Amino acid sequence: MSTDLPTAPARRVDVFDGIRGIAILLVVVSHGWALWPVTWISDHAVPSAIFRSGNYGVSIFFVVGAFVSTRALLRGLDSPVGLNPAVAFVRRFLRLSGQLYLLLGVVVLVSVFDLGDPFSDKVTRASVLHIGTYTWNWYLQGHSVAARSDLGHLWYLSVDLQVFVVILLLVHLLRRHRAWLVVALGALLVLCAWWRFHVSGTELLYVSLLRSTVRMDAPVAGALAAAALPYLGSLRPYARPAATVSLVALVPLLHLNVSNASYFSWWGLLLDAALVTFVVSCSLAVPPPAVTRAVGNRVLTWLGRWSLGIYLWHYPVFYFVSRHTHEWRWQARTVLAVLVCAAMVWFGHRVAERRVTTLLRSPVWEELSAGVWPYVRRRSRSMRVNRRLTDSSLMPKRRFTRS
Repeated sequence: MSTDLPTAPARRVDVFDGIRGIAILLVVVSHGWALWPVTWISDHAVPSAIFRSGNYGVSIFFVVGAFVSTRALLRGLDSPVGLNPAVAFVRRFLRLSGQLYLLLGVVVLVSVFDLGDPFSDKVTRASVLHIGTYTWNWYLQGHSVAARSDLGHLWYLSVDLQVFVVILLLVHLLRRHRAWLVVALGALLVLCAWWRFHVSGTELLYVSLLRSTVRMDAPVAGALAAAALPYLGSLRPYARPAATVSLVALVPLLHLNVSNASYFSWWGLLLDAALVTFVVSCSLAVPPPAVTRAVGNRVLTWLGRWSLGIYLWHYPVFYFVSRHTHEWRWQARTVLAVLVCAAMVWFGHRVAERRVTTLLRSPVWEELSAGVWPYVRRRSRSMRVNRRLTDSSLMPKRRFTRS
């Protein structure tokens, strides 16, 4: 086992942000059917691969996000203060919920004042409740008709937090047995792959797209990569060529995962494998210049860093602009939707994202991770001792006389 892995330099961080930038572009254009005509897309292979690759983009988010978050959990275990599962969960919840709750507030205001909103108050309340409690994907499986369709894309956040809880529990329970953590995550990944094939082959496709246990293969693969990384130091000489090969392999896999049926076949699992190879290779060694230029450029890096806000706002904005511009040409409607989306992403960043980031950087989290309850017990014990001393000092002193 080799634990002397190189620290992540700026180029490696840029590569991870850059590939998430590619993912958010694919997700956004896959939802563009709300703005522009799509009848011509199915007749051409290249546009079809680009404009129908939302699942491909979500897999990138899952693998890279789980890899980064699991590495952070493992670093927390190795830190002097240790890992507090409750604190880790609250931090993750705040990270996802900052802009999300702002978005839900805006949706409620729009439903009240927008006379063209097609959803009833009851549907809006139920949708907001389940999105805010991260049970949205469960609710959609049985109540798709009684749900706001302009918020359907938020199923991703529900699955993300649910799988994070599973990974967090495994990391905490096996914190003293890192090798067994790798074994457990590997076994869980095999089970997820089998269950993925079973559900997608026996149940409705709509259920497969929303069920947590069917979509968790990608985040579990990312978590497995992070847990196994310290054991892969011997592969460091092969890391740079592996990063290039895996990045090149992602290009044909984009075309091979266009349809939902192919995505839930072996091609989807090969996509997970290619993404895992990419993130592991870029973590074992500094990415090659060609990889950095391809996915670590400024544009893709910027998109990756703002990807959460873009993901949250683009779909409801597309719906809103579409229903208010029926008579517009699709080009003008698209330009307006992009501008409104950019404004809302900036608004969300200024109002929520910056404050959440500042809060998460506060040193109070280290104090909480070190153990707030031992501190409370020590403080209460000290207060009891001081109280006894104070009470004893107030008692009248007994005088002793010789008999």
